[in-house]
Amino acid sequence: MILLNTFLYRFDEIRIAGRYKCVILLIMDKQETLIHYYQTTNRELPFDLLRSNGTTSHFNVLKRDHCSVSIPFNRKDYYKICLTTGHAVLNTENGDLDVNQPALFFSNPSLKFGWENVSEQQGGYVCLFNEQYLCTELKRELDTLYASFQSSPYPFILLTETQFEAYLHYFQLMHTEYHQDFEHKNKMIETALKLIIYSSIKIQSDACPSVKTAQPNRLVNRFLDLLDNQFPIDAPGTALSLKTPADFAKQLYVHVNHLNSSVKSYTGKPTSKIIQEKIIKEAKNLLRYTNWGIAEISYSLGFEHPQNFNNFFKKQVGESPRSFKSAL
Repeated sequence: MILLNTFLYRFDEIRIAGRYKCVILLIMDKQETLIHYYQTTNRELPFDLLRSNGTTSHFNVLKRDHCSVSIPFNRKDYYKICLTTGHAVLNTENGDLDVNQPALFFSNPSLKFGWENVSEQQGGYVCLFNEQYLCTELKRELDTLYASFQSSPYPFILLTETQFEAYLHYFQLMHTEYHQDFEHKNKMIETALKLIIYSSIKIQSDACPSVKTAQPNRLVNRFLDLLDNQFPIDAPGTALSLKTPADFAKQLYVHVNHLNSSVKSYTGKPTSKIIQEKIIKEAKNLLRYTNWGIAEISYSLGFEHPQNFNNFFKKQVGESPRSFKSAL
């Protein structure tokens, strides 16, 4: 088997027109999952991930002490923020970056990266979380962060000693609180995570003052809040009241064209696409975690007929709701 870029090529002989031919079979690489990350790095697999097969909300912060495992070049299906010390090489689609001083880098499911340890002594922290963990507010803040790296080859910052000490404090706070039973520990962790995000946006802004990141739009924020507040759906008799861009525009007292323009300008996506993504995400959760029938899920998501929901789900996901549920 030969590895070229992000694809696997396998030479096989197959029978064509009575003859055996040598052909190259192209196999798309798969995203690395959180479960695979824990297995590859020889860390204890958290029970919540094992129980849900990786589909539940997950957050963790881990020390990199004595870290010796290199990470293969591919996409991950989770977010990762890494504070590092030691000598290593970060592999990106835009080339390799030699890392020989304290650094901070971010990855998300749309980015490919690999990590090769050079020195035996590796330190710092790794923060991991998946899409299910992100609330609307954190997702917006991360979008703003990644936009600040638009002129950089990768979301990566080489840190001064002062900057490293500040980030180290944030990671230590998250790590300490993660292992405590304090009632409000999740809020403290979220606050530290926001400090990491906004400190990084500030560093990028100071380094590249000409790069302007998209600023939150009040109308867009109100739209996203309305959308987010409709979920999760707790009972099959509860149906979505806001299902279309026109529904949201009416609730926000604006013309639908103005809403569409604002949302597209800030998010890069049509309003209808954002609504559809949210509905699909909720549909998958209901299929995974409830015993509701397909018709009950259909009505709760605002579809008048189960067949309409079936057609919508199949178009977005590539299989019917029933097939999706049976494969779980």
